[in-house]
Amino acid sequence: MRIRANRCARVGIGGLLLWFGFQPIYAQRAKPNDLSDASLEQLMNVEVTSVSKKEQRISKVAAAIYVISQEEIRRSGATNIPDLLRMVPGMDVAQIRANTWAVSARGFNGVYANKLLVLIDGRTVYNPVFSGVFWFMQDVPLVDIERIEVIRGPGATVWGANAVNGVINIITMSSKLTHGVLLEAAAGTQLEARGLAQFGGAIGKRGDFRAFANYSGFNNLVDAQGRESADAWHIRHAGFRSDLDLTPRDSLTVQGDISDSLGGETTTGFASLTPPYQSVFNDTVTSRNGNILGRWKHVFSPRSETELQVYFDRLDGIVYGVHGIVNTEDFDFQHHLTLGSRNDLVWGLGFRAIQDNYTSSAAVSFSPPKESENLASAFVQDEIKLVDSLWLTLGSKFEHNGRTGNSLQPSVRLMYSPDDRHSLWGAVSRALRQPARSDKEFRFNYIAYPGPNGLTNLISVMGNSAFQAEDLRAYELGYRWIPNNRISVDISTSFNRYYHLKSVEPGTPFLEVTPPPVHLVIPQIFDNKTNGNSYGSEASLNINLTSHWKLSPSYSWFKVNLHPGPGSLDTAPKVINGDTPQSQWQLHSYSSFWRNYDFDTSIYYVGRLADLNVPGYVRLDARLARRIGESAELSIIGQNLLDDQHLEFPQTIESAAASQVRRSVYAKISWRF
Repeated sequence: MRIRANRCARVGIGGLLLWFGFQPIYAQRAKPNDLSDASLEQLMNVEVTSVSKKEQRISKVAAAIYVISQEEIRRSGATNIPDLLRMVPGMDVAQIRANTWAVSARGFNGVYANKLLVLIDGRTVYNPVFSGVFWFMQDVPLVDIERIEVIRGPGATVWGANAVNGVINIITMSSKLTHGVLLEAAAGTQLEARGLAQFGGAIGKRGDFRAFANYSGFNNLVDAQGRESADAWHIRHAGFRSDLDLTPRDSLTVQGDISDSLGGETTTGFASLTPPYQSVFNDTVTSRNGNILGRWKHVFSPRSETELQVYFDRLDGIVYGVHGIVNTEDFDFQHHLTLGSRNDLVWGLGFRAIQDNYTSSAAVSFSPPKESENLASAFVQDEIKLVDSLWLTLGSKFEHNGRTGNSLQPSVRLMYSPDDRHSLWGAVSRALRQPARSDKEFRFNYIAYPGPNGLTNLISVMGNSAFQAEDLRAYELGYRWIPNNRISVDISTSFNRYYHLKSVEPGTPFLEVTPPPVHLVIPQIFDNKTNGNSYGSEASLNINLTSHWKLSPSYSWFKVNLHPGPGSLDTAPKVINGDTPQSQWQLHSYSSFWRNYDFDTSIYYVGRLADLNVPGYVRLDARLARRIGESAELSIIGQNLLDDQHLEFPQTIESAAASQVRRSVYAKISWRF
């Protein structure tokens, strides 16, 4: 089956090459390119909402924010959201397997990067049980994404717990912008097959809708010897969105998705308390997701508006042999109002209820298997105009949950902007990473081996009911400059101090009789005995060389220094120090030199992971596209073109083997009518 698919992919790519090379250029000239013809002043005035939960021009935001536009998404050639995030300066994105990524901002990367909050249209996809994001479950049709707003640094004052080192907010288009039929098909070497069918239209005179169905299948990656890993990834996804103007002052958005994901991994793990103790097997990872979201906006006046958002999310999956169901109900209300000529205030209330139920396997268990948790929150943030060129923003998030009680996450931000070309900002913030259920009520049987007198020893990693929230105090400074309509500069720096980070401490061994035979458990217990700091900077430029050629270079440097606290015996801080590359740079080129043709390239340098024995690498992606009138586009995309394969991140938490990313090519056709 796979041989046939790959053969079809090669035939399709060959046909497209013939089309590109020999088809006469008779189609009408395409519309002006959004990237090259828009002035950089216009791009810097893009409205963003993720920093303050209100619309702000990006040039006036007192935070390190980067926006990936729809045009950049289309021209990136990316096949998934993690690959899109590679273009954000300072983001660390590494593929571990065909279906698994490590994605973080400003350090602490891993398969569970637990200090990065990710949202899709305001709905959190951060897993409350394992802390982090399962990226293979996040399959938003890229063509429907309006923009991705990425905050590097804390966002806890408005978004709450776990928005520690960054916030990613994926914002999809209004259905008003997606009328008609859209068909997409793609096939290649790594991307085995993809198909998208979408239809949008009007609902009477006051509403619009779209509905889609999508399938994606990805082939296995390879191991260090070039042999195929058992990590292929397949996902089926369907969804809808409707946007209604109920009255001149009221609008309603209703949207929902269902998806079914199937992936795999090769695992070497605990099998039994008797020889051979461990085994190597191909494990299956599945998930069935569904969600429904409603958002109602009411405008009282140009100076006052409210928004009420409610959603329900259900996750039903099998990971590491454990079947889990997680139901999330979320309620959020916010009010944005202008007070006088100097105060722009946003405040809100929230409530989230989470219920989960997990089975156990030989290696993984939760005690108790079922749990319910409620999170109540409130926030307030006021932007105060001190003088015409100086704004002070004060705010805080107040939260209460059953695991750690009350918490406070304040921030102070200052923006100085004497004109539209210069912006200098600074911020001081506090953010918390709240304990996940796995921090407190989790057990992972790691390895068994024969001990003295024939007694089996079992090393088990265990949660700790006394586990506290991890604490960040962040200090940031940034500068934006637009010297002319062709160049923009964005620089940010940060210094972070961390307290009560997770450590793994040896516990007192004890005998256990169930399951038989009698064995000695050597516990490794989660605690909060790691402290430290991190610091670094990011710099990016946008350069419109001509009306048809844009360059976007960037560079980032970051350093993490963690150390065991008093009484700690954990050696993991050294590994955490080296799980993020100190240096990264990238260069994106978007060009439209020929009529109806685009040629886009991206080159990335990622420094070595010093303490994880992963060498640095250079990645080159390229895309050649031909637009056929107003309705169709054909493209060929190459990814990782510089080498046959390379390792991006080792598997350091579980026993599953990491794969190596390999060179790939695929062809794609999009047709609108």
